[in-house]
Amino acid sequence: MILEKSENRPVFFIHGGVGVDEREEVRRITEEQNDAIIVASYGTFSTGINIRNLHNVIFASPSKSKIRTLQSIGRGLRLGQNKDSATLYDIADDLTYKSRKNFTLDHFMERMKIYNDEKFEYQIYTINLKET
Repeated sequence: MILEKSENRPVFFIHGGVGVDEREEVRRITEEQNDAIIVASYGTFSTGINIRNLHNVIFASPSKSKIRTLQSIGRGLRLGQNKDSATLYDIADDLTYKSRKNFTLDHFMERMKIYNDEKFEYQIYTINLKET
């Protein structure tokens, strides 16, 4: 779906099976362009990568590790030539049933504690999905 909606922007998927040379090529392309999209796993993007031209970070996987969360946020905070801000989108499903919460929601709540402890400004948007 990302490829379909990307409007001919370069799109990359980085995961543990992607070699160092290919990751370095993605980093180089992303530094040179203003519209590249990288979809990456936490394990490959929370540490060990330096892209200064990264403007948006999207969390779409349940993690509650403070270190991993802050390191991943740090990827978006690197200063760049044409960059004065970055935006983090943290997506979580609320599949609460009666008093039982799902892991994704529990992990999101832990990340919210991190954001509060670090005094990050944020807004929460609730999107209700209809059954089809």
